[in-house]
Amino acid sequence: MDHVVSLETLYDRFDAIARRGAPGNSTAAHEALQDRLALNRTVAESVGWTAFSLERSGGTGPLRLWGVRPDREDREVVPDWLISVD
Repeated sequence: MDHVVSLETLYDRFDAIARRGAPGNSTAAHEALQDRLALNRTVAESVGWTAFSLERSGGTGPLRLWGVRPDREDREVVPDWLISVD
């Protein structure tokens, strides 16, 4: 990856495109978000996280990846592994 941006930046890009409509491709931005979440899940699985789900806050908020850390019992948002390791 030549240029890595945070997951929050990807959310911001998608929101900006969706708010203004054209020009911009919200489908491509949404796919970039899904790709990042899939990569974060792969990394999380490799370090022992389990019980994953994709959810939207309030049914309409941003798509978030949830899981359970190997050393905990409660679900939490999976970190953005490309930017920070928790």
